[in-house]
Amino acid sequence: MIQEELSILLFLIVLIAAIFYLSNLTFRITKIIFQAIPPLLFCYFLPSLMVEIGIIDSSKSDLNSTLSKVLLPFCIFYFTLGLPLKRLKTLGKNFLFVFLAGSLGVIIGGPIALFISHLFFPESFNSESYRGMSTIAGSWIGGTTNQMALNSIFTPNSDEFAKAVTVDVFFGEIWLTMLLLLIPFQNKINQFMKSKIDHESVFNTLELDSKVKELKFSSVFYLLGLGFFVSQLSIFLGNTIQQSMISQFGQSPILEFLNKSFWTFLISTLLGLCLGLTKVQRSYEMGGDVLSSIFLYIIIASIGLKISLGHLFSTPILLFTGFLWISIHGLAIFVAGKLTKSPYHYMAIASQANVGGIASASVISTAISPKLTPFGVILALLGYAIGTYGGYLSALLMKLISINY
Repeated sequence: MIQEELSILLFLIVLIAAIFYLSNLTFRITKIIFQAIPPLLFCYFLPSLMVEIGIIDSSKSDLNSTLSKVLLPFCIFYFTLGLPLKRLKTLGKNFLFVFLAGSLGVIIGGPIALFISHLFFPESFNSESYRGMSTIAGSWIGGTTNQMALNSIFTPNSDEFAKAVTVDVFFGEIWLTMLLLLIPFQNKINQFMKSKIDHESVFNTLELDSKVKELKFSSVFYLLGLGFFVSQLSIFLGNTIQQSMISQFGQSPILEFLNKSFWTFLISTLLGLCLGLTKVQRSYEMGGDVLSSIFLYIIIASIGLKISLGHLFSTPILLFTGFLWISIHGLAIFVAGKLTKSPYHYMAIASQANVGGIASASVISTAISPKLTPFGVILALLGYAIGTYGGYLSALLMKLISINY
């Protein structure tokens, strides 16, 4: 049995490597398995299985807390650093409006879905249900990094978080599939929307560098040094701000979620945005995104150590809530598209930049036209920048709704 924290960490790294190795095999059986169940879910639930069958004993370890404290600010910094603020104007006002409308649909969709679900199934929800749902909001506005940040801020119990992850991935995959199936009908949709966008001029306004990254010895240490410097600086400033607020206001209820995690993530986001306007932005393209993705999956696997598979599907009603929630997001995208007479590719890419992140936004963009891929990437990066705080607002609204549950 693996008990020491360092040994558990190394085992998780080996496990993640095995998952991605298998997911890239060309055998028919592996393709079927990983098309049905994304590698992300395996990274969540296989560590839990290892605990259940006795291979890992995590009872004396708090690996997730340790990793999240140090690695999450690192990930948030680099993902935010990659946002090309100077290029946002090339997207056009309509594209940004549809994207932000989709984000708003997620922010208000959570409280509305929670309220309706509680009306029909009051026994399935309580005053703490918003904690797990807050992580869905972060994921559907930004991505997994934002989900992890909100998990650190609102600290849902492991079972609630496991259910939230299931809803997130389940509806995220269904939503992507639906948008892909509608692509052949985009001309009819555009006619209905009365779209007046010059498609070719849109396609040719933006290009992103798509060179294959070559991580060199010196550049890896530079990227690690920069990322961990920002991480430690954010932690230090976050602790300082929290202590200052406690000395100013005492243990006020308003500080319950304005904790050191909130301030740490806010500072790492702001540093990423500010340095993204300088030559430091090239660090993202040099491989900062690769290192951040690696660390993010390690954090995900460490969360899996705390998940109980036995309680995972104990509240299937949450799937009903997820359906309502994603429907409200879809409605917001549709209304914004109709108001701006936007074409289908605007709505589809903006929606996936919210709900799916960079990978899914790239998939839907490329499926419509490879020339649209940069738009999907930039909107998804914008989602990373606002996801934590949009999800935070949604969580506060859900807490307000559920205060008497």
